[in-house]
Order: sequence, then C-alpha cells, then structure tokens
Amino acid sequence: MRYRLEHYPLIVEQNVTWGDMDAHGHVNNVVYFRYMENARVEFYRRIGKYEFEERTGITLVVKSTSCRYVSALAFPDRIAVGARVTGMGDEQILMQYLVVNRDTGRVAALGEAAIVAMKGADGTKVSFPQELRDRILEVQQAAV
Repeated sequence: MRYRLEHYPLIVEQNVTWGDMDAHGHVNNVVYFRYMENARVEFYRRIGKYEFEERTGITLVVKSTSCRYVSALAFPDRIAVGARVTGMGDEQILMQYLVVNRDTGRVAALGEAAIVAMKGADGTKVSFPQELRDRILEVQQAAV
C-alpha cells in the first residue's frame, strides 16, 4: 500500500531540530512519538476537545501507541505529519499517523494510537463522546 499525505485530513509541518538527533546522527526513535503527539494535539484543537473537556470534565487519553520506522530523519530535514481517525467505537478511537520527509518525499514512519475517554476528576473510563465523534467526522469530511 502506498501512503500519501493527501489521505490525511490534518497535516502539521515542522523542522527536525538538532536536539531531536541521537549519537548515531539521526532522529532518536522516541522523538517520533513527539511528532505524532504534535499532530494529535492539533487534531484535538480542531475538534474542540479542550473546550469540550472544560465543559464536561471528560478528557481523552492515549491507551496505546506504536510506531513503525521506515526511513531515517536527520537535522535539518523538514517533516510533515499527517493524522486521521480510522476507527471509532463506543470505547475508543484509533488515530493513524504518517511522518514524511518534506525534502525527499520519503515516508519516515507510520504510527497509530488507541485513544479512550475518561472522566477527568476520578479517571473513570467512559464511552467515547458522540459529540467528539461527530466533530471528528466533520473535520475528516471537510478535508475530502
């Protein structure tokens, strides 16, 4: 399967910084999770997650996350990180990420995160809010 940024409704661009690299001269593996987090936070902003949380006390928490490394990144590369939701159930959503080297066009990494909803005050897991599911659909359909 060919991965393309055009299939992702949200794209965040950023520079690879010198501090992202490790002693081997390429971006350290844990930094890719920060890149994906940056895209996730922007996705949350677009769906109104923070206002929803303030109003309801329900927050979103990453249950699990993974990353498959495809090609190395290094300073001073410029990257684009795509994010999309590929599954929505009563309990959780599945968000996928695509990290692309903007300088070469090569895919650098593929990632995903399972995200659940929790009542912030006591940490009780709750059904994934329909209001946020609807907003996710709106964001993704607007990008088509």
